[in-house]
Amino acid sequence: MLHTYVYGESGMAIDKSKKYWRGDSADDVVEYLDEYSENEITKVVVVKCRRCGLVVFTFKIDTAEGVIEITCVACGKKHLLLDSEKSLAKSKPENAKCSECKKSQFNVAVGFIHRRDSEVKWVYIGNRCANCGILGSYGDWGINYAPTDEMEKNV
Repeated sequence: MLHTYVYGESGMAIDKSKKYWRGDSADDVVEYLDEYSENEITKVVVVKCRRCGLVVFTFKIDTAEGVIEITCVACGKKHLLLDSEKSLAKSKPENAKCSECKKSQFNVAVGFIHRRDSEVKWVYIGNRCANCGILGSYGDWGINYAPTDEMEKNV
């Protein structure tokens, strides 16, 4: 069950009636990740641009190396999420595209599963296509080191 949610507190309503779930706001990624992870996530952070505050990005991801780079579509600010900078040199991030409409603008959220000692155990990258609303997860990976507090702050 989701314990911490960071962003807005709007009423989340996901359309689950079709093949792909659809949402109408960035907030819907929170509910999607909670169900996708079978309710193990303890915290979800919807990514907001640190320069302009908007929530629509293009992004590149390499799940094998744990690298995600976002670019704000409004102001062009690029940012490496989590601890991506550590593995960037050996990664080969690929551009994310919607599986249905093939567009590449998304709301992005990061879900965390914590160990009992509060360190991060697992991360999920959730997304919502800003064009057609399809919800998904481009990847998740385990974290086998500590401390992880700086990684959580870098979202």
